[in-house]
Amino acid sequence: YEIISYGDQIKFLKIEITSYNDIIKLASINGVKTVGFFQEYSLPQSDFSATELQTLLNSEYRDSDVTIGIIDGGISDDNPFLQPYIVAREEYINKVYQNPQHATFIASTIQYGNILNDISASTAYRFKFVDIVAIPNSDKNFGLTDSITEDTLMEIIEEVMEKYSFTTKIWNLSLGIENKPCDGSMSDLGVFLDYIQDKYHVQIFVSSGNVNSLPLRNWPPQKGIGEHDRLISPADSVRAITVGSVALFDSVNSIVKFNEPSPFSRRGPGANYIVKPDIVDYGGNYSTSYKIDGLGVKGLDSSGRIIEGNGTSYSTPRSLQKYASIYEEMIEPDLLLAKAMLIHSARMNSRELLDEHPDNIKYYGFGIPSADTQDILQCSKDCVTLIFKQKISQKSHLEMYGFPYPKSLIKNNKYIGEIGMTLAYLPPLDPKYGREYCRTNIDVSFGTYSYIAGGKIDYKGQVPLESKWDEKFEAARVKHGFKWSPIKSYYRKLSRGISLEDGWKLRVDLTPRNGFYVQSQEFVLIITIKDSNGNDIYSEITNGLRERGYITNNIETKYQIRQRQ
Repeated sequence: YEIISYGDQIKFLKIEITSYNDIIKLASINGVKTVGFFQEYSLPQSDFSATELQTLLNSEYRDSDVTIGIIDGGISDDNPFLQPYIVAREEYINKVYQNPQHATFIASTIQYGNILNDISASTAYRFKFVDIVAIPNSDKNFGLTDSITEDTLMEIIEEVMEKYSFTTKIWNLSLGIENKPCDGSMSDLGVFLDYIQDKYHVQIFVSSGNVNSLPLRNWPPQKGIGEHDRLISPADSVRAITVGSVALFDSVNSIVKFNEPSPFSRRGPGANYIVKPDIVDYGGNYSTSYKIDGLGVKGLDSSGRIIEGNGTSYSTPRSLQKYASIYEEMIEPDLLLAKAMLIHSARMNSRELLDEHPDNIKYYGFGIPSADTQDILQCSKDCVTLIFKQKISQKSHLEMYGFPYPKSLIKNNKYIGEIGMTLAYLPPLDPKYGREYCRTNIDVSFGTYSYIAGGKIDYKGQVPLESKWDEKFEAARVKHGFKWSPIKSYYRKLSRGISLEDGWKLRVDLTPRNGFYVQSQEFVLIITIKDSNGNDIYSEITNGLRERGYITNNIETKYQIRQRQ
């Protein structure tokens, strides 16, 4: 046997056995909590198809100082468009088992995905890459195949983080796993990735996984599909940003249409109803005869030729590219703030889709982030986005009374407009508590209040709609109210208006698990208020906040500095 441990909370006892009876004997020992096996990993089965598309990659790009780590099968040195940007490489796989096709496609999606797929964006960056060759080939048509065990992969990831996490904060990890779907408890690799992100202060992007056997899912989903399309490890990682896939291209014979969940993309929720995938992006489509010609997303092969492929492995780097662009633009880079802004963009972009069909969140997560970084970082006059980044202490709450709701959004003694709200925080985690893995919960509510007899205040939470959470059963709050979820995102369109009150209030509460104590918890809260009629509410709200004594500062970005110059 061998003891394998990471930090104070992750410990495995690795034992070689000879029969199923050995498993029964181990499981009967008092003190043994779970018995499982170390999964073996290999590259996802890539579905490539050559295309006739001709394009130029000499568009205007800005070289970024941000370095992105790719833990995969290795980026090809024969690709002239990517090779100059590989600043470091670690090889853990013998060359005879290496297949660079998958990682090369991923890197090309990060670097050139928008132009290859004719997606408009005002800014384009070329990032640097740390190339970790850790996942062996699984395609018999390509060459010799092999796999890597879960414990070995964990060792590699920690070794890599020890060496590169100081300079490389953003990582892509796409794995080909055939395992039981994620259920109410966390997977071992999901817990490990959470530990890695906490210890080394990095952000990992993982794919939700592909359905590799029939039936593929239609849209709306056909009846009887059950758990066939449920996401798989390590897509349940709480700290990671998990990405699913939607279709970019469609046809008369395609299984799904534009912006609908790809037939192969796995869906949530994650452990204990945590929203997974967090977001979705373009990853491909199929025809009803299971062909991808013209329906996949486009990238580069090992030689630099344009090909197309399908998979959540290719939607994941698209979202990573958006996150890295936000991170690059920050004067003071902040991983949690970049995550909150990415998810907030997704929610606001997909507000009607998710508002009309709440169950869609299992497939879309919080939606599709804007392809243009400046849309995420800048406000137009008809909306204002406020970002609060601070700490809340246990046994206390934060309140802001008299929030200056814009007068332009008061019609016929009713409040109108659109309100979106995203909350992100990093709760302490502990795997020994199973479904109670997340140890703290932060709730946020934005609503109206009025003064009643006796000087008391009657408060009504308008976003989210629930006015009195204490009247809700715990199970309902967990399943439908994002309780214990480290990402919460709400949207409401006041199309019919709500009655005029004495004012608006913002409230933030911290609740720990029973018996758990946390001195304070940092969070990021983003609120967007939008006028559908295009009025200038930006000035109204910012001036109103200053009049009430609040200090506001615009988030300064490199883009703004370039514009001033």
